[in-house]
Amino acid sequence: MPYKKHRSVFKRMRQNEKRRERNRIVRGSMRAILRAIKTQKSVEDVVKKLSWKVPAGKENETLKWLTARMYSNVDKALKKGVIHRNKAARHKAQIARWANRMSAQ
Repeated sequence: MPYKKHRSVFKRMRQNEKRRERNRIVRGSMRAILRAIKTQKSVEDVVKKLSWKVPAGKENETLKWLTARMYSNVDKALKKGVIHRNKAARHKAQIARWANRMSAQ
């Protein structure tokens, strides 16, 4: 370590490590959502894959709730600076296309 005398360097390294871990978790949850909507065939399969507890109701209400939660997840990643705003928009568009496909079935 070339910066042995500067305590601020070690503090910065600790902060970076914490932030990297937090960003990894946020990015991973977002990727899990996108992977689930690309691979699963139905709304129930997506809910099961993501292990989310869905409030009881009609399938249309479930789809709205699920879409809102997915949007929220992407928006949080954007707000924290984990992803770029264009990437967030692209992911939200993918979620919207999936929701439209599911509602059409």
